[in-house]
Amino acid sequence: MPDVTAAPLRLPDGYFAAPIVPGDAGILRLCALVRKEPDAVAGSLVTLRDTLDAHVLLGVVLDAAGAVQKWVELWFQNIDGLAATPHAVRESLTNAIFDQRWQRTFKTFETVDPTLLIRTGWETKNPPATVIDLAKQTTIALSDPTTREAFVLCTDDALLAQKALPAYSATLHRYLHVPGKSTVFIPVSAGAPTNQNTGDITAVVGENAALVPLNLSCGLMLVRQYSPAYFENMLQLLGGGSWSGVLHGRSVLRLGALTDNLEGSSPTTEGRLFMGQHGKWGRLLESYHLKLRLLADAITAVRTFAQLTQRPILNLTDRSFQVHLADAGRGLPVLWTANTQLVDPGDALSLTIPQADVQYFMRASQNTSIYQPTSAGRPIQGKGAGRIRKFLTNPGELETILEGTFSTQERIEPGRNDLIWLRLTLAAGRIDLYAHLERDNALAADEWRFRTIRQRLTPAALAQLKAAEGVPLADVPFELVPLLSTPCDLYALAVLTVRALLVDPLTTLPVALDEMLSLARQVGIEHTTEASLPLRVRVIFERDRRWVTSLGPQHLSNEPLTPEQAFDLIPPELWFDTLALIIRMFPGIGPDSISRDLGDARPGGLHRIFDATLEHMDSLLLRSRSLIVIDWRFNREIGGILRRHATGMTDSGAGTRKAPPIQH
Repeated sequence: MPDVTAAPLRLPDGYFAAPIVPGDAGILRLCALVRKEPDAVAGSLVTLRDTLDAHVLLGVVLDAAGAVQKWVELWFQNIDGLAATPHAVRESLTNAIFDQRWQRTFKTFETVDPTLLIRTGWETKNPPATVIDLAKQTTIALSDPTTREAFVLCTDDALLAQKALPAYSATLHRYLHVPGKSTVFIPVSAGAPTNQNTGDITAVVGENAALVPLNLSCGLMLVRQYSPAYFENMLQLLGGGSWSGVLHGRSVLRLGALTDNLEGSSPTTEGRLFMGQHGKWGRLLESYHLKLRLLADAITAVRTFAQLTQRPILNLTDRSFQVHLADAGRGLPVLWTANTQLVDPGDALSLTIPQADVQYFMRASQNTSIYQPTSAGRPIQGKGAGRIRKFLTNPGELETILEGTFSTQERIEPGRNDLIWLRLTLAAGRIDLYAHLERDNALAADEWRFRTIRQRLTPAALAQLKAAEGVPLADVPFELVPLLSTPCDLYALAVLTVRALLVDPLTTLPVALDEMLSLARQVGIEHTTEASLPLRVRVIFERDRRWVTSLGPQHLSNEPLTPEQAFDLIPPELWFDTLALIIRMFPGIGPDSISRDLGDARPGGLHRIFDATLEHMDSLLLRSRSLIVIDWRFNREIGGILRRHATGMTDSGAGTRKAPPIQH
């Protein structure tokens, strides 16, 4: 193992630490890591990731002597990326909603592992607006050029209304001001309206290129312990590869013991694995077990998050998880201390349907990924035409259901639980309807029958809809919203399992996933209650050699092994059960699937969808561990019998001969 005691407790060369609070000179200081000369691509600040509502930077805790005590993540609330969210949810998003979401995320992290958090109070109270002065290597709080007093975030809706500006709680717009003294309001959110009461941020910060924004919009903060290893990094290590380090543009950051434990390491390095020095056969067994452990941790982390927040993630990838390594005690391999943590709370947004008791989730981002099923992509938007056919509820009922016809030239293939949002513009104003589409054989090819969910509408809206009954309505904006929930996350975790167990230098993730989905469909076609899923997988493997080549355990390692060699080490029944685990995780792919579709999760129990997978995973972990941690008493008894048989020993005692070592 590397001599971590010799690792310098100092900042990387060419960087300085800028206090989060200007002028902070306490015993312990929370700082952002800043490059003295900005990198041409990555800039001055070390960005770790961006989430739906946060910009995450690398930070550090320094003591009074300037020594590094802890590397941390600095999460700054940032909602400027919400402009591309689907129309059906965009208008319902507000600062108040995102502040509540932020605090729920903090409480969830605190419940899952409070030791990873550093509490500052800025989780619920907005910190000051700050920039970093590269020339002076310090942090500056923005102040009003006239009063010279520090700006704060204006959350007073009444005051904003007096200035003819959008309310804080009801919009996503943000303004800085000096309470009680401001003559100017500074917009700090994208697209914020301006008038005679607003100023320009450039008048405050000037055109000085040496000033780097840190938290201009006074966003809420989170501070978490940092680990440089993502899930993918650990898979590379366990597969026999190496770790490239923490990159910032062209620079590789040395972070003391935190990176010394990983830099240039591989499973063959002393102290990494129990069986690392016993050849590629031993490393294959241990890699299989440790990869299962990482996956079990990841599934547990997602389940816990879903349980505490009652919302899915919807954008899980291998970058959604960090792996923390502890300082291993003597005799304990460092890779056995790995602990997987969820670090991205996801981009799932709840679709608020006014006056309705139903909850849908949508993805805020429109990015696609191999970890997402095709049907979980961006909602289909466009315009169409509609007619209201009839009311299916009586006039006196509080909730209304309408039936109508909808047509569009857009190509849509709605699922049985997908929702369509229709915006009707009538004399009394806009009315939003939420409905399910149904194919009717009596209609034209581009027409659909729609039936709204139960909605409580105002008397004026009901009267307008009644007046529009049978009237053709043109240019109706619509958005088809797929029903998404935690089965989407289960699919992503299935892809992550494929990545962990079936990808090697000669097999890419798209190829491995395609083969795995083909196998899942084949076992679904051959489904029978008389044969278990692992048995059906085995029959298919024995019938067609190509499955052994494409989905055999030889892919667990980057080191070359034939399928026969790998199956000599990983018992076939264990491997077929592993493939069965993955097949069950794919929603709706066949009768063996845990969930019927991407929305098949019970309200209030979204986390339960992961229980069957975790139970199955625990069984695999127990069985795979037995391949590494041997019952030595049983092993000696069997070994003694074999030796006596080989040497012709009798119970009366005869000369002994030393057994030769096992050769691979």
